[in-house]
Amino acid sequence: PAGPSRNTAPRAQPHMTQRRTLVLAVAPDDATPDTHLMAGPWCFHGREDAFPDWDTRFTFGPDPYATGDEVAAAIDEANSYAISRIPDLGLRLGAHHGADLPRDFWDLTLFPWLTLCCQMLHERQRRVQDMIRLWGNEELDVPLLPGDCAFSFEDSHQFILAGAQDQLFNWWVFSRILEPQLPAAWRAVHADPVTRHSGAPAESGLRGLARRLLYALPFPRIKGFSTLQSLAFSMALLGPRTCEDRTIPLAQLKGRMPVWRFEPDGIILPSIPRALCQQRLPRTVRQRRPRTRIVSVGSYHDDAYRMRVALDRAAGARLVFIQHGGNYGHIRESAVVPYYEYRQHAFVTWGWTSHAPFRGNYVPLPHGQLDRIKDSHVDRTGALVLVGAEMSLLSYRLDSRPQALQWLDYRRDKARFLAALPDHVRTSALYRPYFQTMSGLDDAPWVLRRFADVGRCEGSLDEHMLGCRLLVLDHHGTTLELAMAANTPTVLFWNPEHWRVGRETAAALAELAAVGIHHATPDAAAAHICRIWPDVQGWWQSEPVQQARRNWCAQYAMTTPGSINGIWLDALRGL
Repeated sequence: PAGPSRNTAPRAQPHMTQRRTLVLAVAPDDATPDTHLMAGPWCFHGREDAFPDWDTRFTFGPDPYATGDEVAAAIDEANSYAISRIPDLGLRLGAHHGADLPRDFWDLTLFPWLTLCCQMLHERQRRVQDMIRLWGNEELDVPLLPGDCAFSFEDSHQFILAGAQDQLFNWWVFSRILEPQLPAAWRAVHADPVTRHSGAPAESGLRGLARRLLYALPFPRIKGFSTLQSLAFSMALLGPRTCEDRTIPLAQLKGRMPVWRFEPDGIILPSIPRALCQQRLPRTVRQRRPRTRIVSVGSYHDDAYRMRVALDRAAGARLVFIQHGGNYGHIRESAVVPYYEYRQHAFVTWGWTSHAPFRGNYVPLPHGQLDRIKDSHVDRTGALVLVGAEMSLLSYRLDSRPQALQWLDYRRDKARFLAALPDHVRTSALYRPYFQTMSGLDDAPWVLRRFADVGRCEGSLDEHMLGCRLLVLDHHGTTLELAMAANTPTVLFWNPEHWRVGRETAAALAELAAVGIHHATPDAAAAHICRIWPDVQGWWQSEPVQQARRNWCAQYAMTTPGSINGIWLDALRGL
């Protein structure tokens, strides 16, 4: 079979007398490359040890989007469909609550969950169409889950964890998409119906009360800012506002609609989080004099909090979001943020003022998370720390990151990098895996099993970052901005076709590449580290490297001498 590391279609297989089985979920114990085709590498999640070399022996369906432009088109179609469905879903939920609430309320309430659902459906449909195109004439048995399965999710966060990233739920989704267009040569083998209700207990007691009170502030508790800062900044937001409301209506962002080959409501309606149905809502909302409030990133997953913010918006409030990590301002294709955060009255950035092609009122300010660690690096451990990214094989949003088969290449690049290091450097290396995910590749076990002289990086990542000899990142994200602000010696490498960035970031990365910070391959990064390892600080503190770092920080990780409080108070009073 064709190697799964290629983002191309597998070679067509010759006709076989024995019917093969197309696996949509978990690889069975008796699976072999001759008897089973795999819809994707997620079929081996949790089973990698049971199938040695599975990633090179089995045939997989291809990744659905060949280029970044195809990803951008998919985002536009999925989000446009989500936007088009909000009025009807709002009427349904409004009738359930006995409430007559405006479009602004439902746009804010429904979009974060609904767009992830529609992006998931777009990606899964493309996978089904590719599998039909490749194998539609071969006689296959296809185990399917029946339509009368029952799945439900407590909130939007559980929809991601126990839905979009879960093999069982995705088996049901693939079944619903595939059944109406099952090729004549394929034989459906229906499994028994399943029931799964996913949820997490609500935070209660004093901790839950404190969290709700802090969320209720005009400036809620934001990571990097103290409670005292939240209170002081909330005072600056009190009182009505007279400035123009710069919110972009969500309907203006609607574009091309997708063509569905199944009934999407058969998946969307049963997947509505219970929290959206259970939260108490007023029958109507009265308009008030305009006020401004900051919205915590927790609104993505905390449905009750998001609905309270949406009620404020429906009453005339202007909403301001604050950048809470990396990728903002960088990625070329962005699935949710421009439609949810950028379009609001203002969006506070870590320095950048443009993220083409996305519209927004961008306000650059020195963030507390960066301010607390600025220029604080001191080598205390002599370690090289390699930090990994999330490797979810079942995509739950479309943006500029590797697709399922590309994650296999991403993981192999870790091994290429570590193998290319000299022995005396590799013995100083620690590997920091990402948090375990519902459909992720094996991370630390896979890496550390191959390199017995590499240790596992445990405990606070910030402490390791601030005290290591050299930080190595194989992806862009929050740690990159923190490291640059802290003045931590850093080397970067990633495949630019898998981690696509916009033109502003591409220009900034070119400046980093010119001084040896950024590399396009793991081998080039390892060769550079071999050269600088005897005197990492000498290289890092050289004027060309420091100037490139300062330029990056000014754009993506800005800090300022002294206190940031006055800067923030002045900015908040003007919003």
